[in-house]
Amino acid sequence: MRIVLISKEHPAMPGRGGIGTYTLTMAQALVGLGHDVAYVTTGDGTERVEGGVRIVALAHRWLPHAAAERVATAAAIARAVRRLRPDVIQASEWGAEAWWLARRRSAPLVTRLATPTYLVEELNRGTPDPASSLVRRMERFQALHSDALVAPSDALAERVAGAWGFSPGSVEIIPNPLDGDALRRAAAAPPPLPLPERFILFIGRLERRKGVTTLARALPAALEAHAGVHAVILGRDAGEKGGGVARELHALTARFTDRVHLVGELPRDRAMTIVGRAELVVLPSLWEAFGFVAAEAMALERPVVASAAGGFAEIVRHGESGWLVPPGDADALAAMLVEKLGRPDELARVARGGRRRSEDFEAATLAPRLVELYERLQSGGNFDASIYRGDYRRHFRPEERRGPFHRLYERKRNAVLEYFANGPKMRLVDVGCGPGRLTAPLAAWHEMTGCDISPAMLEEARALCPALRLVEADARRLPFADDEFDGALALDLLAHLPDLDAGLAELARVVRPGGPLIFDTSNAAPWWVPAYPSYVAWRPKRLLVTMRSRGVLPEWRSVVRHHRAAEVRRAIPAAGLRLERMQPFGPPWTAKWHLWYATKAPRDA
Repeated sequence: MRIVLISKEHPAMPGRGGIGTYTLTMAQALVGLGHDVAYVTTGDGTERVEGGVRIVALAHRWLPHAAAERVATAAAIARAVRRLRPDVIQASEWGAEAWWLARRRSAPLVTRLATPTYLVEELNRGTPDPASSLVRRMERFQALHSDALVAPSDALAERVAGAWGFSPGSVEIIPNPLDGDALRRAAAAPPPLPLPERFILFIGRLERRKGVTTLARALPAALEAHAGVHAVILGRDAGEKGGGVARELHALTARFTDRVHLVGELPRDRAMTIVGRAELVVLPSLWEAFGFVAAEAMALERPVVASAAGGFAEIVRHGESGWLVPPGDADALAAMLVEKLGRPDELARVARGGRRRSEDFEAATLAPRLVELYERLQSGGNFDASIYRGDYRRHFRPEERRGPFHRLYERKRNAVLEYFANGPKMRLVDVGCGPGRLTAPLAAWHEMTGCDISPAMLEEARALCPALRLVEADARRLPFADDEFDGALALDLLAHLPDLDAGLAELARVVRPGGPLIFDTSNAAPWWVPAYPSYVAWRPKRLLVTMRSRGVLPEWRSVVRHHRAAEVRRAIPAAGLRLERMQPFGPPWTAKWHLWYATKAPRDA
């Protein structure tokens, strides 16, 4: 497979962070699996091969207007990527480097969430910078118009999903990769400067979100309690954009100027020579998307004290592979440093545990998971019906704002809610209830039962409405008695059942005579498809194939069935139902969905 990874950062560049480290590490791991990998970055306009990876270093084009420069850079990246003719493309959302590709892509695009600009500014400044308005919009657009989203931690997926309006369940969680052997080789080299015999190490940009103020307030107690211990601060001063925390660090540690060493920034390999010699690595970030430095320190068998914030809480197992303290709590951090620096045996034990834990993040282990995602996107999926038993929202996302049918889905959902809001209190069953988006609001008036084949979806429904009666079952064989319910609803279900007639008959069976059954079907007439170009990833060939498949995407042809209105009209009376009316949702020339309102006929009818 030909894979293109995009990042303006490269680990060899000064002032670069985890995105470049991730990109090169993963690129080399993908090459190790036999793939053709190119890494599009910025530089001197040349190309080279590095560890089997083709590095395409685009010459930076400066423009006097920042917004114009941002768009021009994205366009230049898109041109370079298209020349490479990739099978799949991956980029971080940071800086919206794949924004142009998200608008006009020729191959599947995967956006890897790192830490969006809005979140960095929220943590450092408290409010967004008006000057970053364009890049914040571009980052969100790129993410919402990608074929797949990847994040290194559940914490990041949940936080960005809440801000940008998509489901955390639609994000593939793949931690950031390490090459432990390469790290240890780098750490074994002589350090670039004299180091104290015993020292605590902080490594990261000097900015508020990294918890530098918390560290500065905690250090005096640790240094007073352990006279032979120094503190080495390794990282670039982010200045006012980072909250101006370097001044606070100087002021709060002024009594220990001979034992607090601000080293500045070093290239990554040289920095590892210092990490590998630290007695304790302290990482008090207010929030982290993942925490590369924690995983790297653990791989170098260095004990870690980190804040229980974001990704750190998913990497560090407290007391086993490191220790966690509340974010922003200088007293708790000071107490932890004082205690652990006095217990060398415990430091050694946890360092060994950290080394074992770091093996979970080895690139050779994680790269195949990414390839599996790429292959799924490239081939169109070829999923089987077993996906319905898991968190199937990573495949079915009609309710998300980034989905092409978001507004239609909301109209359809509201129509069902309004129908049942105007009637008497009833015992209703929602078959294929998913995470309870219909079941939970209806439970405010009706006696609701939610039914789904997916345990993961039922857990979400239970969290949304703990009092719901929830039943795990296959819609083709419902575990309910005949006539058990006053009515039933089934949205986004029948397209996923192999037999329309049998599916309708089973739904009708559990409804009492005279009771309502509200369900929808996806329209097999393909003429609605061109109205939703993002549904087919803006790809003309994919659009034609989807239209030939009666509106079903190529990857879903084995498990999804759309139906013409005439088919449904014939199936309704065959299932013992009377059609009351049908409501179309979609373009005026042809519906995307038909919503059917029926009642169960009396037995003597």
